[in-house]
Amino acid sequence: MYAEACSDFLICTILYRQNLRSVFEQKAFCTEETNRQTGKELQMRVRVISQTFSDLWINRDMLNPLKSGFFAIELLSHKLLRYAVPLFLILILASSILLAFSSAIFLVISVLQLGFYCAALVAWFLERAKIKTGIFAVPLYFVLANTASAIAFYKFLRGEKFARWEPIRDSAGNMEMN
Repeated sequence: MYAEACSDFLICTILYRQNLRSVFEQKAFCTEETNRQTGKELQMRVRVISQTFSDLWINRDMLNPLKSGFFAIELLSHKLLRYAVPLFLILILASSILLAFSSAIFLVISVLQLGFYCAALVAWFLERAKIKTGIFAVPLYFVLANTASAIAFYKFLRGEKFARWEPIRDSAGNMEMN
C-alpha cells in the first residue's frame, strides 16, 4: 500500500484482486469517538474522502463490471455515487427554485430545502456560541458530510495528498483527527 491509502477500502480491493473475499462478521464491533467540533469533523472527512478518491483512481480498473463483476457495482454505488451527492443536491435545489416560479409544489419544495440548509446554518452558529444544537445537529451533519465530499473532490483534482495523520486530543480527552 502507499502512504496516503485509505486502508479499509484497499484491503478489500487487494483481497478481491487475489480472488479472496472479505466477510461481514456479526459479532465483531468497533467503536470510534466522533469529533465533537464540526471543524475537526470536516477536516477528518475531507482527508478520508480525498484518500478514497485517490484509491478509486488508482484502482479505476475495478470500476469495470466486466472485470470485477458486482464489486464494481458496489464501488460505484457505495463510493462514487455517495460522494457525488453534493452535485445532485445543488442540481435539485437549482431545479426546484427554477420550477418554483411556475409551480406551487416546487415552491414548497424549494422553501423546505432552503429551510433545511438554514437549520444547518443555525446549528453552526449555535455550536460556535457553545449552545447545544439539539435537533439542528441532523441538518448540520448532513451538510457537513456533503461539504466534505465537495472539498475532498476538489483537493483530489488538485492532486493534494494526505500522506499521514496524527490524532489530537481535545481538552475532554476525546480523540480528534487532523
